[in-house]
Amino acid sequence: MDNYLIWLILGLVLLGVEMMIGSIYLLALVAGCAIACIFAFMGTTFTAQCIIAAVVAIAGVITAFIFRRNIRKKLTPNQDCDNLDKGQIITVEKIDSDGGATVSYRGSLWKAYAREGTLEAGIYHIEKVEGTRLILIK
Repeated sequence: MDNYLIWLILGLVLLGVEMMIGSIYLLALVAGCAIACIFAFMGTTFTAQCIIAAVVAIAGVITAFIFRRNIRKKLTPNQDCDNLDKGQIITVEKIDSDGGATVSYRGSLWKAYAREGTLEAGIYHIEKVEGTRLILIK
C-alpha cells in the first residue's frame, strides 16, 4: 500500500474519532495527516512526511489551544448580568436578634444583612445576592 493511502486512511479515521469526541485538537492531527498525504503523493521520503505531519500537528495544537483560550474568555458569563437585583431598594423595618433583618422582596421573605456592621431600620440598596441572603448597603 502506498504511503499516501496510509496517511489518507489515518486522517479519515482520526476525523471520524474527532466527530464522535468533539475535541478540536484531533483536527490538528487530521490536518497533519492531510498534509503528509499530499507530500507522500508528491513522492517525498517517509521521514520527511512524518516530520511535516508532526510540524503541522504541533502548529495546529498550539493554534487550537490559543483559540480555545480566547473563546473561553469571550464566553465567560458577565457577573453583572447575573446580579439583576443590584441597586434595588429595600426597606428594613424590624431588626432580628442576629443583626440581620427579614425583609419582603419580590413577593417573598428574604434574610438581609449589612455589608459592614449591623442593620438599622431604614432604606437600603441591594449590593448582591448570596443564595437566599441579601447583602445591603446604605
